[in-house]
Amino acid sequence: MPSVQDEKLFWKKKEFISFLLCVLVFFIHISSIKQYAVTGGFITALNYRFAFFFKESITRFAVPAFFILSGISFFKSYDNTKYFSKIKSRVFTLVIPYLLWNTIWMLFNIFCTAFLSQYFTGRKPFVISFVNVLKGIFLYGCNGPFWFMLHLIILSFAAPLIYLLIRNKYVGMLTATTLAVIRLFAIRIPDSIIFFLIGAIIGKHFFDYATRKSPKIMQLLSIVFLVTYVILKNLFRESANRIVGLDTFVFVLAAFALWSFTDLFIDKINPKAIYSRSFAIYALHVNVSAIITELICLALPKNEWFAIPNFILTVILTLLSINLICTLLERFFPKVSAVLFGNRIKPILKKSVIKITE
Repeated sequence: MPSVQDEKLFWKKKEFISFLLCVLVFFIHISSIKQYAVTGGFITALNYRFAFFFKESITRFAVPAFFILSGISFFKSYDNTKYFSKIKSRVFTLVIPYLLWNTIWMLFNIFCTAFLSQYFTGRKPFVISFVNVLKGIFLYGCNGPFWFMLHLIILSFAAPLIYLLIRNKYVGMLTATTLAVIRLFAIRIPDSIIFFLIGAIIGKHFFDYATRKSPKIMQLLSIVFLVTYVILKNLFRESANRIVGLDTFVFVLAAFALWSFTDLFIDKINPKAIYSRSFAIYALHVNVSAIITELICLALPKNEWFAIPNFILTVILTLLSINLICTLLERFFPKVSAVLFGNRIKPILKKSVIKITE
């Protein structure tokens, strides 16, 4: 069993890494570069390389890492007697926010289609129909990033089946490895299952190891791996994703490397409210950033030289805006905040106390 101090460090590191991963997911969906006409030459090449670096090379392991962390959290000290209490918790942290945000962004899309279509030219118009409304609410039809939430909801409800596979750690590891190998042969198995299964195995059988700090040599090797991964991804941009299934293994290694690398500085990270707002960033970033990107396009010359400044300003202003929205909701509408964000957001404590949760 991990010590209380080690477990505190685990939850602190998980919260901070979740924030970093949400920012990486945010990078993937920023549309700033696409807003500007391509003119060719140096600036086009620069914008392309910049976009690839921030939207592809440093980001694509973020969602796999989220699935692994989710599996760890769910299956920490899990057995089937805890299933209904776990599911009850996930209804508030996953299901209700999933349905609410899908509905909110569906209504936003309807509004944009009716009144702002000239500004959001890249957005698919929403056609009001019974089927489209059902897709918008239940199948993230207007809220693309929430495919992750739907997968997580399904995997959480399937916990008894997953537990059957991982109850024996060797059977669990063999199952996860077999599924990953099968993907190498381009058989379409959702890799979310593999990543969540890996997290479940760690949570059930190796949680005490996950709470410990990595040895210095592992921290340094993690840096080497992450730097090498990013360099190779940028050097071989055109062929980076051609080997179907191999990315599963690479993403798992990248997630573990990030976890180990964070040990270098996690002790120096002080708790801040923004770190606990990762779900808010995930839920709000697409449309808040789209609005900010459009406003910057209107304010600055529509010249390709302004694509990178637009990207940078969009990141900064979006994160500030989301933080402000969360602060106002927490202060004036705390119950609304709790429902929208699954009670994840919590204010900074005057004393740095990390609450241990399951």
